[in-house]
Amino acid sequence: MTVESEAELGKGGPVRQTVTVVIPTKNVASFFEPTLASITWADRVIVVDMHSTDGTHALCARYPNVSVVERDDYIFANVNHGMDLAETDWVIRLDSDEVVTEALRDSILAFLEAPPPGVDTVYFRGIHDMFGLPMHHGVGHPSLCWRKHMFRRGTARYPCRSEHEDIESAPGSTRLDGVYLHHTNHTVEEVVRKFNYYTDRDVERIADEALRPIHPFRLMVRVVKLFLLHYVRHQGWRDGTLGFYTSAFRGVIYPLMDHAKQWEAWRARGAGRMGEGK
Repeated sequence: MTVESEAELGKGGPVRQTVTVVIPTKNVASFFEPTLASITWADRVIVVDMHSTDGTHALCARYPNVSVVERDDYIFANVNHGMDLAETDWVIRLDSDEVVTEALRDSILAFLEAPPPGVDTVYFRGIHDMFGLPMHHGVGHPSLCWRKHMFRRGTARYPCRSEHEDIESAPGSTRLDGVYLHHTNHTVEEVVRKFNYYTDRDVERIADEALRPIHPFRLMVRVVKLFLLHYVRHQGWRDGTLGFYTSAFRGVIYPLMDHAKQWEAWRARGAGRMGEGK
């Protein structure tokens, strides 16, 4: 579907292809407005909401290009549902705390004027916050912050096997200039709360036969390598104290929580013989 305005038809000018932005939400009214204000140029915004009770719906109603669909499921399953509802040429997957800058907006609109042949997947680069501060190295190193965000409709889908999986999309891709700002993880409490949510959702999806506790030595080696990857190789130390804590939380604390919950679930489900996994 391509939308042509009367002015464009009359002048015979170029007609850009259309785009829908899909955003999963739950109780995001306190920080969602900058995101919505940054995508007023989109032909349609589909908010897939998990029954918010904090005014999220009222906020969405203030933006004429936004429609809300209520649905309870895993986050990526809700994104898939939103993409299924889209009727435009392209779909953008965005989080409720991601803000599209003017430079990225201009790149998107220029791309939609004449999408290159063979391109179905478009990467955006983000600047991500943690503990309320933007990361520029380590976990936030620019080389790690390119994400698949825009897709030709019908060419991308999440498999919904885990909370941090990559979306499966067509191979032809390109990258756009400009960045989006990911204003998330403002406090230690928020970070830990999200870690709890993600690890709970991941562990509950692991089949009993796939639950096998990792040996403590192997886990120790793994988290040390992850910490050094973020802090040394990707120069997290250049972000000072922020770089140390982000490298520790992402490289050490998160995987420890994840594997500890897998071990806990393995014991609770009775998957091991007496004496194993102690």
